[in-house]
Amino acid sequence: MSIFYMTPVKGEIPVHLLEVIVVQRLEYLKLVLKGENITYNEYLIEDSLYDNVGHFTLCIVAILNGNREFLMFLTKTETELFRLRTNLFSTYELRCFAKKLLKTIKKIVTELSFVNSLEILCQHLVLKHMAKHILTHAKKCCEHKINIPFKQCLSFVANRQVELSNGVALVPCSKWKQYLVSLFEEYMNYKLKTNIRRVGVDPRINNLVNRLDKEFISSLLNQSNILLCKDVDNVSKYFPLCMLNLHQTLRQKHRLSHSQRFYYTLFLKSIGMPVQEAIEFWKAEYTQSPDGNHRCSHSWEQDEKKIVYGIRHMYGLEGARKNYVSVNCHRIQSMDNCAEGGCPFKYFDDKKLFKLLENHSQISMSQLYELKKKKQYTSACILTLNNIEECDNYRFNFTPVEYFSLNLKQNLLHEINE
Repeated sequence: MSIFYMTPVKGEIPVHLLEVIVVQRLEYLKLVLKGENITYNEYLIEDSLYDNVGHFTLCIVAILNGNREFLMFLTKTETELFRLRTNLFSTYELRCFAKKLLKTIKKIVTELSFVNSLEILCQHLVLKHMAKHILTHAKKCCEHKINIPFKQCLSFVANRQVELSNGVALVPCSKWKQYLVSLFEEYMNYKLKTNIRRVGVDPRINNLVNRLDKEFISSLLNQSNILLCKDVDNVSKYFPLCMLNLHQTLRQKHRLSHSQRFYYTLFLKSIGMPVQEAIEFWKAEYTQSPDGNHRCSHSWEQDEKKIVYGIRHMYGLEGARKNYVSVNCHRIQSMDNCAEGGCPFKYFDDKKLFKLLENHSQISMSQLYELKKKKQYTSACILTLNNIEECDNYRFNFTPVEYFSLNLKQNLLHEINE
């Protein structure tokens, strides 16, 4: 057995114990998703029978359940768990892991292309001096390299993390652990596309799927939408340009004007940030000294009570206890004073707008500028999404929150389908 889960164990296990193992694994993966401290769990001991059974059974449940969000949740959390485990490897443990994988690869018959890359990587990791080297040397070390067909490490090629030579990617030793995690993620995506409908004929499996769907999966997916303050930078790539601009301005200057702080707080609230996380988020910025010109004179040291009250008021916990919601695009486009925020398509010049669009390389800039010229600002914003047709119903009353939800959904579905 291995934490790469190439082959399931064989044998018999009571159904009630199987349910316990799967539920325990779901709860554990929920902690992994939140980034909380992982405690000891007897059902997830590495290389154990329970760990192997839990992984494969949960994959079966996810496939039979068919919920795309749950499939994505499972891929994300299992990959993160694998990353956390490999980060704790000693030299000896890393070599043992690679040795087990090599033995498994030799026994299985498969045409999967990534298995060849995994075998090449493990042949290096099993060597004592190599294993010790990648665990102890600098992150940018390029002393050793492995040759991998470029199609089997496209994400590294896209981010220019590897050298290319005649269709071969030269992966440096500083990237080997990261590449190992990417191979596991690729394997998870492949595994969760497997057709195992015949297993669903077994009523015991059907009962397990239905029970988990009813009691755990639905609530689990709702909880997974919680936005933590530590994750804002990572998810900001899915923000509409108006909110991305506010986020970048805040990170740069550590201050926002009252109105822009109001709009940005409501946006974060609407995409899943709890009130306590919001307080921590703004505290992290307002405890820092302001940088450059800004319109806010507040600081956390002097105005903590005022800022906290304002945040709680927006969450409906103070004052009139009104449940404020994020504003729509029309409201943002009708702002009078937009030196700091507002709709970039309406108020930004071409140079500033182009800089904000640097991560949207696939859109037609000429078409975007034409819409901007015609004052069709919402249509220009929608153009930056990949699937424009899906947004047609939102054009009249489009909001930054809807943009974020659509953009996030499209990218997650794209990742799991690749």
